[in-house]
Amino acid sequence: MQLRLARMNDLQEIMAIFNAAIAYIGKQGSPQWQNGYGPQVEQIKQDINKQQLYVFVDELEKILAVAALVEGIDPVYTAIDGTWQGNEAYISIHRVAVSAETMGKGIAKLFLKHLVEQCQQLDYQDIRIDTHELNIGMQKVILANGFQYRGQVVFPIPFGERLAYQLYLG
Repeated sequence: MQLRLARMNDLQEIMAIFNAAIAYIGKQGSPQWQNGYGPQVEQIKQDINKQQLYVFVDELEKILAVAALVEGIDPVYTAIDGTWQGNEAYISIHRVAVSAETMGKGIAKLFLKHLVEQCQQLDYQDIRIDTHELNIGMQKVILANGFQYRGQVVFPIPFGERLAYQLYLG
């Protein structure tokens, strides 16, 4: 398995993973990504064009997981109800989804580990991520990769409250 930048010809496979993840999260009773507030085609195209969307592929190039590594200040993260450690430039991990076929097989944990390594290769010592409080599986994956809970942030959408985590290596 390897991490690589997403390409435009991956779009159909990526959107299938996001659509399945949106359905799965909804069945779990979480409002995260529901009612059109999940990853949309135009956003994913932008991520690909900005070279910030990554996919985790197997030896046959089948996409197992997808996420964006977004550099720069995230306005939502500036209004945390807790505190961030350090004040260096940081990178945020957003739009994380794992293919339905790989759920429960440890792929999410391994994928996040590879994303952290990529963030370090991009010279970031401060890595941030968030998830909804009802997304228990993602919370476990985040904590298993060494992130620490830092407080709550709120995205400007319905049910936009998210638990914010940080891996500070500085």
